[in-house]
Amino acid sequence: MDTSPQLLTRGQYAAIVKPLLPAEAFALSKRKLWQCVAHLVVIALCLWGIREWTYLLARFALSATIGHSLTCLVFLAHELSHGAMMGRSRWRYLLEVFLWGMNMIPATMWRKLHNENHHANANTVNDPDRYFRQSELEAPGGAWRRWYARFFMPHRLTSRWNLGVGFHFVTYILRHLATVFYPGASRPAIVTFKPDYRAGDRWRILFEVACIVGWQVAIYFAVGQSLSGWLWAGPIALLFTSTYAMSYIWTNHYLHGLAEFHDPLLGSTSIDVPPLFDRLHSNFSYHTEHHLFPSMSSDYYPLVSQILRERFPERYHRLSYRDAWRKLWRGELHIVEQPAVATPTSTIVDPEAANLIGPHQDFIAAPDTALLSTSAQATG
Repeated sequence: MDTSPQLLTRGQYAAIVKPLLPAEAFALSKRKLWQCVAHLVVIALCLWGIREWTYLLARFALSATIGHSLTCLVFLAHELSHGAMMGRSRWRYLLEVFLWGMNMIPATMWRKLHNENHHANANTVNDPDRYFRQSELEAPGGAWRRWYARFFMPHRLTSRWNLGVGFHFVTYILRHLATVFYPGASRPAIVTFKPDYRAGDRWRILFEVACIVGWQVAIYFAVGQSLSGWLWAGPIALLFTSTYAMSYIWTNHYLHGLAEFHDPLLGSTSIDVPPLFDRLHSNFSYHTEHHLFPSMSSDYYPLVSQILRERFPERYHRLSYRDAWRKLWRGELHIVEQPAVATPTSTIVDPEAANLIGPHQDFIAAPDTALLSTSAQATG
């Protein structure tokens, strides 16, 4: 008897959960634009402080503060790009270019990678954000993949003090930016999937890269045309940003294996963090909820979490932050592929990987064939 869980689509879950939510959950949350303004003020004050104070500890603290505000802007830009704050318009695009550009990310590249591909293909072969498969570590280019995974991904073969794990967001941006300009479907060995970049996309990305360069030049002048000041306010602050952001991002999907298509509950993890962090970080800890309703205001993710706990207790994964990281550090260098199925005749993505063992298999549960119909009746 096959004991692997049945995969469900986002639409199947949404049909059950959405009627239980208030209409205002899907209204534009324009007030969050003021949060963007607040973080820009914090960054401006820190730039002034770096210009005025040359003490190492002061600059370290100011750089860490800039990094935190940039992280908060990442989470806000993330909502903006999904349409949770503004409707589609030229002004929204320019704001995306500005907010993502402050974090060295071309807005069009982010949309292609995240909105168009990651959300549609999370935890599948075509996910640009996934771990490497075991077969990819042994194929041509495998040495580069093993090197990259060893130094920039959490697993049992690397030290928990490995700073590269925190810096992964920076390397993610750089390797995908290089991929944009590779001809045709070719890509670097350390990139798992390449979106379809058209000529217009590449020209927009070039414009956005120019804006990023302009922002870094502005930082250089803001800190008094000081190279050391720019290093603290620019690159080092971005390393802080990467570390803060990856402390969440590693827990989002990396505890799960590959499947035939993305099941938002079986393929995502939400984590418990202190309420202050949720308030500061736009409820980014509620990642399963985000994959279920990407354009919803994050203010309502706790309500979605409560509904998922009630309707899908065997499928919804919400762990403590500590437990999630323990599992990550016990994992393999490669992704663990699970035999999750959509129909009785379905197979896993890579049949040769069927016997892979890792700590992630404790998320596998016996399927409840009456789950969908029972939950639907409960909403009626």
